[in-house]
Order: sequence, then C-alpha cells, then structure tokens
Amino acid sequence: MYPALLLVLNMLNLLLHPQAGALGMSEVFAPFLFLPLALLIPLLFVRGFGLLRVAFVCCLVVWALRFMPPLNFAPPPETAAVELDLMTWNMYVNNDPQNAIDYLQQKPAPVVVLQETSGEWLADDDTLKKIYPYQLRYMQGAPAGLVLLSSYPIVNYNQWDSRKSEWDPNAVLWAELELAPGKTVIVATAHPNNPDLASCKWPFCFEPGDRNQQISNIFSQVDQLIAQKKPLILAGDFNTTQWEPAYKHLTANLQDTYLKAGLGWGATWRPFELVSKFPVLRIDYILATPDVVPLKVDVDCANRGSDHCVVTGQYGIE
Repeated sequence: MYPALLLVLNMLNLLLHPQAGALGMSEVFAPFLFLPLALLIPLLFVRGFGLLRVAFVCCLVVWALRFMPPLNFAPPPETAAVELDLMTWNMYVNNDPQNAIDYLQQKPAPVVVLQETSGEWLADDDTLKKIYPYQLRYMQGAPAGLVLLSSYPIVNYNQWDSRKSEWDPNAVLWAELELAPGKTVIVATAHPNNPDLASCKWPFCFEPGDRNQQISNIFSQVDQLIAQKKPLILAGDFNTTQWEPAYKHLTANLQDTYLKAGLGWGATWRPFELVSKFPVLRIDYILATPDVVPLKVDVDCANRGSDHCVVTGQYGIE
C-alpha cells in the first residue's frame, strides 16, 4: 500500500506542481518519504508479494530519476581562465560573532558572502581588515543583514538607503571585483525569508507565497546585472529546495554550480544546529552565469554555531 501511495504522490506533485499545504511540504521532504520503504525489504523475499516487488522497483526508479545526487568524480576541467574561490555562509542571527571571526581569520576563501549578520563585529578586527581589505555591509539587507568580504578590489557596487530601519528580504548586495587587470566578476548575495509555517490556513501549514515573491523581486534585480554581460556569481540562503517550483526561478538564467561540480547529497541546513550534526536540506546555493566554469564545490558542516553549513566553490572566470 505505501509504495503505491508514494508513486501516486510523486505523480500528483509532478503534474500539479503544488506550492503550499500538505502537497507543497511533501515536495520539500520528498526524497525522505522513500526511507520507510526499507522496512518492506524483508517482504520482498516472501512468496506471494510479487506486486510489492514491482512497486518497490518502481519507487527506486522514481527516486533515482528525481533525487539522485550529483556524482562528479571526474577531475575538474582544465581552464585558462582566472580562478576564483568563493564562500557563502548563513551565520545564524543569534550566533556568537567570535565563531565567524575565528573561522574567517583562516581565510577559507578570498571572497566571502555572509547572511543573517550585520557585520558590525568586523570593525574591531584588524586581522580581518588585512585579509579582507574590501568590505561591504548591508545592515538592513534581508533578515539580519548581508555582508561581502573580498581580497580583490571592488570597482563597483550597489547603493542602498542607509537610513532604512527595517530589514528588506528583497535586498541584493553586489559588488564588481577586479580579479586581474581587465578581468572582473560580479558577486552578489541575497536571503529571502523562509516559508510561513505558522499562520496559514492549510491543514499542514506551509505557505511559501511571500518567499516566492521575494525570490521574484530578487531575480528582477539579478537579471539587470546579468544584462551587463559580465561573469556573475550569486550565492546565499534562498530557503527553497531544488524540488520546489520556486527553484526553477533560481536556475532560469543561472547554473546551479553544485550540480556541476559537487559530490553527494550536498545538504546545507540542519533543523537543530546544537543537536544534529547531519544536514537535511540543500537550501544554500552558489549560482553562476554560463561564462563561469564550476571547478569544485564543497559543503563543510562543522559546527560553528549556525544551523547552516558553509558552501565553498572554486571557479574559472572566462
């Protein structure tokens, strides 16, 4: 019975593309709904359960087609382009800044974007000023702020209203960096809110309407940057999984670089940062225009006081 229900659920989700309610939430956790099938394995060897075996195999095929993680075992492609290492991390709004300071002083990447932090703690750290002499802080940008740190000179960046008193989940923080003479790249970060899980009318409260609109507003700004025909990397916490309809907006004009150069499940968020060491969902992304070549993308889930893992990527900039 369960395998049949699972197949019907996947068919409904593929046909209807649900965004809210129980069906919408089922897409968020869709791969994990296959885990109870393991309890049925002993029955596969019992005579008279032929239909179960057929349904079980069908479920495995559906899982492989829909949810198989990237397996990029091949070495990175050779490129004559300028290489850039970049890191994105949602610090978590209540995290101790010292956790970030200790980590960033190791210079995990020449370019870093952070979410859920105002970055006020950067002003008092001389070591980080030397490692990242070029810094942008958008303290009202998205929930709790956005930060961009760079070892490369900033030649252009977006302006914002510093008098804002409220966070703006539609905000995009971007800067054009000079990697070498005549070679620049635009790096941007954003952080839309998570779906509403408390106040909606559905039996299983999951209402992503506001988040979806914020993603649309963010990408209307990103599309203007793409129109400049310069290499662009957009990294951040987008609070959506790759199985939700909103993900198509993320990758309409940009490539999901983890799928091109990552290995394995790649989950970046764990629901209980102090309890669980194992992330569940991939909601943090590094997206890029086609003229950016993904060489390697890694996820580091060491506990640094956040419910999000660190995502780092190595790229060739054509």
